[in-house]
Amino acid sequence: MNVENLARKGYRVLVVEQTETPEQLELRRKEKGAKDKVVKREICSVVTKGTLTEGEMLSANPDPSYLLAVTESCQGSTNQSERVFGVCAVDVATSRIIIGQFEDDSECSALCCLLAELRPVEIIKPTNLLSLETERAMLRHFRTPLVNDLVPSAEFWDADKTIHEVKTIYKCVNDQRAARSINDVGADASNSTKDDELSCLPAVLCSLLSAGANGSLALSALGGTLYYLKQAFLDVTLLRFAKFESLPSSGFSGVAQKPYMLLDAAALENLEIFENSLNGDSSRTLYAQLNHCVTAFGKRLLRTWLARPLYHTHLIKERQDAVAGLKGENLSHALEFRKALSRLPDMERLLARIFASSEANGRNANKVVLYEDAAKKLLQEFVSALRGCELMVQACSSLGFVLEDVESTLLHHLLTTGKGLPNIHYILKHFKDAFDWVDANNSGRIIPHKGVDLEYDSACERVEEIESSLAKHLKELRKLLGDSSITYVTVGKDAYLLEVPESLRGSVPRDYELRSSKKGFFRYWTPCIKKFLGELSLAKSEKETALKNILQRLIVQFCEDHNKWRQLVSTTAELDVLFSLAIASDFYEGPTCRPRILGSSCSNEVPCLSAKGLGHPILTSDFIGKGSFVPNDITIGGTGHASFILLTGPNMGGKSTLLRQVCLATILAQVGADVPAEHFELSPVDKIFVRMGAKDHIMAGQSTFLTELSETALMLSSATPHSLVALDELGRGTSTSDGQAIAESVLEHFVHKVQCRGMFSTHYHRLAVDYQNNSKVSLCHMACQIGNGVEGVEEVTFLYRLTSGACPKSYGVNVARIAGLPDSVLRTAASKSREFETVYGKHRRKGMEDNLPMQRCPDKIVVALIRELIGLSTSEGTCISSLIELQQRVRMVLHQQ
Repeated sequence: MNVENLARKGYRVLVVEQTETPEQLELRRKEKGAKDKVVKREICSVVTKGTLTEGEMLSANPDPSYLLAVTESCQGSTNQSERVFGVCAVDVATSRIIIGQFEDDSECSALCCLLAELRPVEIIKPTNLLSLETERAMLRHFRTPLVNDLVPSAEFWDADKTIHEVKTIYKCVNDQRAARSINDVGADASNSTKDDELSCLPAVLCSLLSAGANGSLALSALGGTLYYLKQAFLDVTLLRFAKFESLPSSGFSGVAQKPYMLLDAAALENLEIFENSLNGDSSRTLYAQLNHCVTAFGKRLLRTWLARPLYHTHLIKERQDAVAGLKGENLSHALEFRKALSRLPDMERLLARIFASSEANGRNANKVVLYEDAAKKLLQEFVSALRGCELMVQACSSLGFVLEDVESTLLHHLLTTGKGLPNIHYILKHFKDAFDWVDANNSGRIIPHKGVDLEYDSACERVEEIESSLAKHLKELRKLLGDSSITYVTVGKDAYLLEVPESLRGSVPRDYELRSSKKGFFRYWTPCIKKFLGELSLAKSEKETALKNILQRLIVQFCEDHNKWRQLVSTTAELDVLFSLAIASDFYEGPTCRPRILGSSCSNEVPCLSAKGLGHPILTSDFIGKGSFVPNDITIGGTGHASFILLTGPNMGGKSTLLRQVCLATILAQVGADVPAEHFELSPVDKIFVRMGAKDHIMAGQSTFLTELSETALMLSSATPHSLVALDELGRGTSTSDGQAIAESVLEHFVHKVQCRGMFSTHYHRLAVDYQNNSKVSLCHMACQIGNGVEGVEEVTFLYRLTSGACPKSYGVNVARIAGLPDSVLRTAASKSREFETVYGKHRRKGMEDNLPMQRCPDKIVVALIRELIGLSTSEGTCISSLIELQQRVRMVLHQQ
């Protein structure tokens, strides 16, 4: 526990093990004349946040702990607007390696998206190589990470050095495997060609190598990772059983070819997918709402699904069919399946530890002296792994009856042996027949059954042969001395003592060695007995040696089928998550439905999002504390409907909540889960962008307003007609005139240029006036009732009902009353509010009546200027500059007036 606590606090813990026995010490002193009086001890492991592997250290937290290596190349020589990143993320506890290379913008948007999803606990980077913008971007998404700076080339290897080292490791692994193999590879095995060398590499690395410059940074990131892990004695073990994955949805371009919806860092944070804004834990998040998984590896897979919702229609429907197939009549049987899985340890991490123990590296090196407690622990973990695999096979096989009643292609694939479910019954039978699992777990040692291990069987036969010779010799001695009562006895350490009655002492030959006596008896060793005892001692020693090695040999055999064991875990995890999604709808309040997924992005249908009686997947009456959540009907896009909703209404009226619940329902639909609504229709969304809340990033050098504009810039440059945009009170980080101008220009761009689906909440009521006749924008507000309060302060009753039309006011003074501001302040505020409304209203009416020229009416000037500046560049990397230029021009025009 001390090692874990120190590592989680950011310390590097060096683990020192004994690497010499007392006998080896004595031999070394004799041979070399050394004066050492203590056995050797060496560093055999380095434990950090990202290299925790022991089961006890990981049991409390099923979430992955990623070690992330990042390197960068800037393509633009002046403004560095085009960046290319190579990344390698490693979860050491599961031997999972995610590697890839992607282009990014000046704000490092794609990198930030990746960081928000993975939440690495350790960073590896080349010293002084990353740009200042990248360093700042990384600061925004790290919480006390352990940062490791490596010397470029020498420590953070380039692609060529990485491939050379990887080939060396894999060649050594393959040679060891060949040496253990019964079949001789022949003389031609040494004449490897370049193609033979590449064939030993995983497919992901081969594709990166063949990509040339488009994969070199990714390989370099892998090189930095391997160098770092080499110092922790984990490089060989990791590569031997690594599960390589290509980085999915790295960039913001070409999403139509990718199978996932893209959720950027702002969306993951503002929608509280994994962490809430209150204390940063997972309670009251979408992940917590859906997480009914009973296995740790299922929980990790659910996180992956939520971070990458499906995009293609057929994949979404396939998963929906699987979720539906586990409901209804099948649900009771599903509960039995879940009950069985709940007894499993974290099989993904446990298997990774078993695989690692088969390699003579680090703490598993041959020179490390491990005593009985360590060996017993390894044996117990091995038995636990075998039992876990058997339990998973039985649990999955028990669901076969489900296939008779459902037409889900996904369930049929997962539950069919030889497809999703690997055929490992014969492998489990081999280990079941090899030794008694219960006895081995209790005793801490394996006694293999006959025929399992030739070396042990041979040693046992030799022992039996010698014992048989001793028994035969006893019969000969009885006949020689003429007394059938003569027998063997053991006294202390002396075994096979021939016990002869005192009356026969005179008949005993002279070459018998007297060892001891008791009243009436004398005990001897004959020359043959002494010879047999020497042979028996040697045979028993060989038997014990074989017994000590049997566990390692069985583990090596087990690891030969590591891909099948991993596939079994993967299938079980997927079934666990599917059951979790099937159960999750029972925890919603109100009606639920299976979303209807419309045509794909390739069809000519107008993208649509329509919901009737849409509730909230997370907010419940228990959480709200008063009443129940008010469902709403909403339609965005589709034939005959506006693609954008301009949402007004009172402060605290539910605007932000509506924006969130629409986005969350979209994610639920594309994950494959049911949605809290009476009816829900959706054309798949390729990206969700959310601009919500007011926050700054001081460590990254960003003010509140710049943060707001940075997130907006990403939307402007990356949104497509199939995206969903949620903008909450854009422009509030600056003056009213500047904010309103920017808000309207951004809305104009989304409505007329991008033409995506979106929701735009605002307190700039002038926007509602300007868009009241625009068919592409639907004016809506959150309904409320207004009553007369004390001394002219209005009291607002929130109805939380989405209603067509614009709201004339925001009723901010009412929020001040709820917040507990003094009555005198409230009275003054209410008076000032009425005064401002009167003056502003007169000014607008006078301008309209007199039909003043444009330069005399600031409102019209702003609108005209906004529309003129819509043509400003919104290409990637220039959006913020365009918005700032717009802000400056509007301020200049208004100043002139």
